[in-house]
Amino acid sequence: MRYTKIVPLIASLFALNGCIQKVEEPKKQIVVREHIPIAPTYPIEVIEETPVVVEATPSALPAHTPPFPLQTIQSQYLGGSYSNSYKLKQFINEMVQKHHFSRSYLQGVFSSVNRDVKALTKYNVIGKRTKPMAKHTTPGEWDRYRKDFFPDRIGKGVKFWKENKFYLDKAYREYRVAPEYIVAIIGVETNFGSYTGNHKILDALTSLSLEYRKRSKFFTTQLENLLLLTREQKLDPRAILGSYGGAFGLAQFMPDSFRQYTVDHDGSGQINLFTKADAIGSVANFFREKGGWNPNIPVAMRVNYNGTRFHGAKAGYKTEYPQTQMRSLGMTPTSNFYGYRGSVMLVKLNRYTKDEMWWGTPNLYAIARYNPREHYIMAVHQLAQAIRMNYYRRR
Repeated sequence: MRYTKIVPLIASLFALNGCIQKVEEPKKQIVVREHIPIAPTYPIEVIEETPVVVEATPSALPAHTPPFPLQTIQSQYLGGSYSNSYKLKQFINEMVQKHHFSRSYLQGVFSSVNRDVKALTKYNVIGKRTKPMAKHTTPGEWDRYRKDFFPDRIGKGVKFWKENKFYLDKAYREYRVAPEYIVAIIGVETNFGSYTGNHKILDALTSLSLEYRKRSKFFTTQLENLLLLTREQKLDPRAILGSYGGAFGLAQFMPDSFRQYTVDHDGSGQINLFTKADAIGSVANFFREKGGWNPNIPVAMRVNYNGTRFHGAKAGYKTEYPQTQMRSLGMTPTSNFYGYRGSVMLVKLNRYTKDEMWWGTPNLYAIARYNPREHYIMAVHQLAQAIRMNYYRRR
């Protein structure tokens, strides 16, 4: 779902945010016609993308890197920014007892931690408090949000699809997730790997776990999973860069999601979310396992209604209505929805001139499991459909 050079080989795994594995496709391409089981589910707004400036391709990552020697991180004392934190000492005790970590290893790890002031500021833990956004909406909220993802990411998405067709086809065969949605997730999350975050996630998660009282439990769980995944993958926990909230890689997985849903999609023997292959496979597996993705139903469809602002029913990604009830409110589907007759989620997008209304299936809810915000899920859906249309139009 945004490392320092300690050991050169390990640094090559994580230090370059844009360092993405280039996939050589087999000369004989296998055309997977099942690739497009369902056509676009609404009349797509044709968006001509701006010219894409193709940057130099980063050097490919090695297929496998030697394990980081975790025993080299040792300290008899706890230092760092939180050396006097009782809460951190208690956490260390729990990790020793629950997961059998070496105390001297954990003391070495946390002695390297610096307080992440930017992360704490972003979450309003310190600094000038940002007032909560007013609950009322202003015209054009969706227009302002979507401009960050259209139109330049359409061309980039088509390019990403073409360059990684081998692994996208593989993901479709194994997980049955439509490739355009995998591409769109990576496009929305990190602009196809161009920015994956510059925070040391060990610093960010430690700071948030200890100081952000409201969400301490969540970030403590993430910190616990970070230590577990780096032990399992034999990585240096001090070296991973990501977002101020602790997500990392091309698809911005949190540590607990990494341990549950990531896959070694290129068969290298390691899971590396900074490679395109593993990011692709992991997003597909997440959709299937956590989202319950169903390849036999559409995702969303735009609907018409009388008027300019809709107030007939509550909208949101948690809603669920029979289609007959929605039709009774004057909603008219823009297509036959590919025969889908199940319950629908109602999504309202506030545009400058009117509210744009959508029906979503359980597949749209699967996207919400990645990020539970209506604007996010609709950005992914519409970007996916635009990328898909442009990809097949140019073949």
